[in-house]
Amino acid sequence: MKNCLRLLCIASGLAMGACSGSSNCGCNGYDWQALIPGPQEAGYDAALEAKARRYDRGFAAIFSHGTGLNQEFSIPLADEAARAAVRRFFEEDDGFDFEAFSGLSLADIGQWHKVAGGYAGPGVAADAFRYGVMRDQRYPAAQVEQAREQLLRGLEGLHRAAAIPGVPGVIARGLARKDLPGYGQSASTVPLFDGQGKPLPEEKNNGTWREDNSGLYPEYVWEDSCSRDMYIGWVIGMAAAWEVARDDADIPQAAKDALREDARLMLRELMKVRPSGYDLEIIDADGRTTYHGYMNENNIDRAYLPGARNGFYSLMALGCVAGLLFVSGDETGRAYLDEQLIAARDLPGICRENLMMVDMGVYSNYSNYNMAFDGAWLALRYLDNPAALDPLWDSLQNILYDRPGADRQPSEIAQSFFDFAYAAGRAGGGVHRIPREPPDEAALARGLGTLREFPDCPYWDTLRENCDEGEVAALHCVADDGTILELLGDVGRGEKLVASTPIPMRIRPPSNYHWRSNPFAPNGGGDGSQLLPGVDFRFAYWLGRWVRR
Repeated sequence: MKNCLRLLCIASGLAMGACSGSSNCGCNGYDWQALIPGPQEAGYDAALEAKARRYDRGFAAIFSHGTGLNQEFSIPLADEAARAAVRRFFEEDDGFDFEAFSGLSLADIGQWHKVAGGYAGPGVAADAFRYGVMRDQRYPAAQVEQAREQLLRGLEGLHRAAAIPGVPGVIARGLARKDLPGYGQSASTVPLFDGQGKPLPEEKNNGTWREDNSGLYPEYVWEDSCSRDMYIGWVIGMAAAWEVARDDADIPQAAKDALREDARLMLRELMKVRPSGYDLEIIDADGRTTYHGYMNENNIDRAYLPGARNGFYSLMALGCVAGLLFVSGDETGRAYLDEQLIAARDLPGICRENLMMVDMGVYSNYSNYNMAFDGAWLALRYLDNPAALDPLWDSLQNILYDRPGADRQPSEIAQSFFDFAYAAGRAGGGVHRIPREPPDEAALARGLGTLREFPDCPYWDTLRENCDEGEVAALHCVADDGTILELLGDVGRGEKLVASTPIPMRIRPPSNYHWRSNPFAPNGGGDGSQLLPGVDFRFAYWLGRWVRR
């Protein structure tokens, strides 16, 4: 029997090509299980991985072209030939080079949108987890090499975002290339300071475009005022990259050293007490706190209220500090986290008390939900302090994911990242410990269901109108696939139309990042010219494939 199995494994390995690493059973010989089953596990979904591969190919060939980081890409509706070439690339090819396949130059057919940290960081995390899975599950060597090269491009992009402001510990909100068509050629830049050395603009805003301030990247412009959502996205990418690459001899040491130093400098800046009298502020290259750069527990939406005990900001702060500490290994930062944030100020306990500004019922801002789950993911994945875990587990279960007696909870809306972050966090595992219990299979099933319903490539930002004017007036709607939707009217955040129940992913309006979009909104979308990267899909899928049970 063993000989038969060995022959079967060898045949499978020959069919797949040369493998990475060594094993007693050819390719895909591995002895661990992830949240989402891989090729050697019961329940493996080959069709879902094939969809992920299409998104991975598009990400490498189109969306990260020129920067190594996530960007949307637009092609005019009138250019039917180019749009058809994109469709054929996804449907007929299996390679990672659109220009070679199509004979078209991307710069001639469309334009790139800006890089934004909130989505670029998860894109790097997806690349890191994908590489780690392929390496550790012994995919064919050529596939592992391609995944590693993509991760290295992402690491270069991460370092560029941290270096281009020209001030240690500061990171850009966003980036764009000036020598490629798109955002970088249309952005109007402003100097950091006027002739008298005063920062510009006089009143801080939520993002001003600047020329390269490092002297290293003259072909780039960058956006300042990195907000909480953009910052924590960068940290997610940095922590995931370090988790996968730290012991990998095939990742150049220089890339690892740059990542660690960038994380150390960012951590040291968060530790500083600012003119406000508080720490945990995101600093900018002009010396001011960024517009939405407050994560101190005494702050509420840019205003300090001593004793506020803001659990939402506390969760983000713990996640960012834990992630940056994990990457940097900075002992001063470790003392700050353990002695100040956890022991003296009890940020984990504040998280258990409340997560203000997150669950606002029908008025909820799902960007806040996404930031809260980002914080929970980072904190429970990378914290190495047992005293912090019980209150954080309690907060995740009973305040963030499934608050008892409340409706419209994340446990029912099937946002895959929320489901997987909850399943992994509640199981108790992390980079410093093995899980204490099996993951919540119902949560995993919800998350997987959403990924299976996620639109396939090419994913255009086309208008989705599940409910027409008459149905909106009647507050009763038959959606595009026949699903019956009961509507609440224009009562959502920003007076937007929302339904009483979540919209199934298969008919949700398009989004460049679904995990921060309202899952109760039945209508929305653009004119169809924008091609969406699916970085939200890739982040959730490869996170699920990487995290061990």
